[in-house]
Amino acid sequence: MTDPAPSAPTTAATTGTVTTRLVHRAAVGSPEWWRSAVVYVNEPPLVSGTTTLAEVAERVEQIRAVSRLGVQAVRIGCPPLPGEAPEETIDAVVGLLTRAHRTGLRVVLRIDPLDPREEACARYWLSRGADGLDLGPVTESEPVSHARYRELHAVLAEHARNEDPILSTRLSPATQSRVADMLHEDWLHHLVDADLLDVGDPAQVVESVTESLRIRDALGSAGAWLVPDVLEAGSPELALATALVVLAMPGAVYLRQGIELGMPVKTTQHAEPERLALAARLKEEQRGQTGSCFETIRAALRLRGDHRLGLAPLAWVDELDGPVPDTVLAFLSGEMLVVANVGDDDVPLAPEREVLLSSAPLATGEGGRLMLPPRTAVWQWLEPQPREKDPRVRR
Repeated sequence: MTDPAPSAPTTAATTGTVTTRLVHRAAVGSPEWWRSAVVYVNEPPLVSGTTTLAEVAERVEQIRAVSRLGVQAVRIGCPPLPGEAPEETIDAVVGLLTRAHRTGLRVVLRIDPLDPREEACARYWLSRGADGLDLGPVTESEPVSHARYRELHAVLAEHARNEDPILSTRLSPATQSRVADMLHEDWLHHLVDADLLDVGDPAQVVESVTESLRIRDALGSAGAWLVPDVLEAGSPELALATALVVLAMPGAVYLRQGIELGMPVKTTQHAEPERLALAARLKEEQRGQTGSCFETIRAALRLRGDHRLGLAPLAWVDELDGPVPDTVLAFLSGEMLVVANVGDDDVPLAPEREVLLSSAPLATGEGGRLMLPPRTAVWQWLEPQPREKDPRVRR
C-alpha cells in the first residue's frame, strides 16, 4: 500500500485572481487501483444466488455496457455455489468474471457480513477472480464487530487470487460520525461517505470533506464518496450538478445504477421490469445527445480518468476574481477548477478559463460574459503554471 503525502492546510495563490487552501495532497508512487476507482452499483445486484444460466448471459452484456460508461469496477451479488446451480451456470459466472476483467473492470461481491453462506460464497468466488467484498451500508441496529472485520480481512488475504482485493462498506447520514473509529480500528479500503449527498450548504461541505480527508490522509486511506440521485439532491438539476462535484473529488466514487440517466436510485432488492424498461428507453433517448444526463456523466468520467482527478490534490477556492459567494462551492482538483452554484442568482465565470463541462447550459451576461446559472456546476481547465527558475540554482 502506498501512503499519500501528509495533508497540510496551506494558503497559496494559483494565479493573481485565484486563492486556494490546500487540504489534500496527491498520492505518491504507484497508487493501487481502488484509490481512484469509480464503482458501478446495481440494485438488485447483477448476479445473485438464484441467477440462471440465461441470466448470466444477459449480465455479461450489461457489464459490457457498464464498461463503456467509463467506470473501473462493478459490484455484483453473491453468485451460486457448486451444488446450488448446474455446473454450466457456475462456469458461466467464471466466464463473466473473466470477460469483465478483459474489459478493464474489477468485480466486487456484495455480501451480508453476518451470513455464513455468503462468507462461503466470498471464499469461493474470490479464489476464482472476484476483486473484493462490499458489506453494504453500516447499520446502527446490528453493527459489524471489529473482530468480524478482521476475519473478513483474513478471508481476502487467504482466498483472493487477484492483486489488491478490497473490503468496503458505506456510511449513512446517521452513521457518518463513526468514520474515525471504523478507519482506526478496521481499516477499510472504501468507507463510503454520505456527506456529499447535499451540497446546498457550501460551508458545511467544505468543513465535512476537509475533516474526512484529514482523517483518511493520516491513515493512508482513500476518500470514497457516494453520488446522490434526484431524490437525495432535491431536483434533477441539482442532482447532476452535485454529481459533477462528487466525480471531481479525489478518491473512489460509488455510482448507483440510474443516476447516469437522471433516475431515482432503486432501494429494494426486488426486480422491477418497468424500471428496466424505463432505463433502456432513457438511455436510448439520451445517448449521443450533448447535454443529456447520460452524456454529461460519461464526459465527466472520461475527464476524471484523463486528468487523474481521483489521485489529484484538493484545494478549496476562497477567492475567484473576488471572494467566493456563500452560495458557491469552488475547489481545485489538480488543475481542474470546479464551481457549483447552489444559490438563486447567476454567478459570473472568468472568460479566460476554458469550460470543459457543465451540468446545464451556461447563461450570457453583460458584454458576453459567461454566467453560471443556479443549481449548475462547471468544470474549467486551468493551464498548469510553469515553475519559475530559482536564480540561486546553478545550471
